[in-house]
Amino acid sequence: VLEGISFKFKPGEKLALVGLNGAGKTTIIKLMLRFYDPDKGTILVNGIDLKKYDINEYRKLFSVMFQDFMRYAFTVKESIAISDLKKDENDEEFNEILKISGVDSILEKHEKDIDSYLTRVFDENGMELSGGEWQKIALARAFYRKADIIILDEPSSSLDPESEHKIFEACERLHKDKSALFISHRLSNVVNADRIIVIEKGKIVEEGSHSELMKLKGRYSYLFELQARKYRAG
Repeated sequence: VLEGISFKFKPGEKLALVGLNGAGKTTIIKLMLRFYDPDKGTILVNGIDLKKYDINEYRKLFSVMFQDFMRYAFTVKESIAISDLKKDENDEEFNEILKISGVDSILEKHEKDIDSYLTRVFDENGMELSGGEWQKIALARAFYRKADIIILDEPSSSLDPESEHKIFEACERLHKDKSALFISHRLSNVVNADRIIVIEKGKIVEEGSHSELMKLKGRYSYLFELQARKYRAG
């Protein structure tokens, strides 16, 4: 899937991986989390082979939202807090997460509270959510977990443009002093990343900031202008 991939992910850096479907972006994340071990090469963390770390302790560093996130038939509160069961409850922080993830708007729409069940598996009056609403629940879960590194794999694919903008703005604010890795097909979401890595067919073809890559007039610039033209049309 990947060939000759080599890059550094620095503490506090906001890193974006972009590329077409099947390029290998999600595979990189799964290698970082050691869901897979590489057939060749080594993944180093602070200069030490990843395999030498205790896997459970290592994964505590991360809060991750994958494209194929889980949809739990729990209450709203439980479905969010399950990402960090040892965390001390803080109502002010929890309410902020509800707001920035857009879950508060879901509760208002359905006239429910955080103790309301999702789906009707355990409660016949439980909420049935749309794909975009489930995505907001999953985002709140990722934001709730106390971790040094947040990874978001296509976090806004089912969201409207306004919600999408708020999500990335909130993530920058919440994790301004922490490391963050984003995967997004909508390149407007990654323009503020410290560094963007462009992947094609399992290889890194370009790397740099948004302005650097636009000046390069290469693959990233082409894809960005392609999307931008759709917004300018008409």
